[in-house]
Amino acid sequence: MHLPSEMLNGAVCPVSAAVAAGGVALAAYALVRGKSKAPSAKMFALVSAAVFGLQMLNYPVTDGISGHLIGGAFAAVLLGVPAGILSLALVLTLQTLLFADGGLSMLGANTVNMALLGAGASGAVFYALKKRGCSFPLCVFFAGFLSVFAAVGALSVELAVSGKASADVIGTLLKTHLALAVVEGAFSAAFLTFVSTAERGRGISKKVVLSLSAIILVSLLAAPFASAFPDAFEWTMGQFSLLPDAPNFARAPFPEYEVSGISSGIASSMFAGFIGMFMTALLGFAAMHPLNRAAKVKE
Repeated sequence: MHLPSEMLNGAVCPVSAAVAAGGVALAAYALVRGKSKAPSAKMFALVSAAVFGLQMLNYPVTDGISGHLIGGAFAAVLLGVPAGILSLALVLTLQTLLFADGGLSMLGANTVNMALLGAGASGAVFYALKKRGCSFPLCVFFAGFLSVFAAVGALSVELAVSGKASADVIGTLLKTHLALAVVEGAFSAAFLTFVSTAERGRGISKKVVLSLSAIILVSLLAAPFASAFPDAFEWTMGQFSLLPDAPNFARAPFPEYEVSGISSGIASSMFAGFIGMFMTALLGFAAMHPLNRAAKVKE
């Protein structure tokens, strides 16, 4: 669902960038001011790296179409809504700057779609349903399912304002993302129920650490074998001849998740994945550690 360069036009890019910056700033403010409890730096680093890994794994949906997890509800439940938003924003930024996965001018829209809505809105739905007595697995499933359609809904509006979304385009986007929404909800519910962690905070169990580490390791090993089919968004845009031919961020050091100088495609993809997850974990830890120290001082 990563929008490539020149996918949107007009005022959509600056407006979405402003909305994204404002939303990320509010999420950070909520953690800094103690409005929401900050997760441990270790937890934030592990979850963010796991989200990065999950987004690398495109799986076949139907013949010619693939999809990948967003990880919005996954992050929001594990970290809390504000930290979940920041986690997705970090992942999307590194994907753009290091791997040209999404256009630089589209980073604002991608952040709105997958971080503010994918994590923020789905997380809010999870906690609202939980307060009403919904069972934990069902709450997570609905949140994960909604995260995909919230992102697709925002994407449809952005395309419409850009003059690129007829009723047929939007209808096809909704249909092709239905299976992805089910997978997103099912995976999130299964994993989070397994680790039994609706709780957040600085203390995390060994089971959570091992489970997140397993996702990271599996993502690293499986990345070279991910489906080469276009994802549901790219396929839909291709069907209507709407996919731009413009290159993404030209200065990205590892475009298309490949490392120059490594002849083996498998080794190159794995090393690029390692770089991405390592940088995500490192920057995530560095961002959250000062908040943990400040919380200790207050205690």
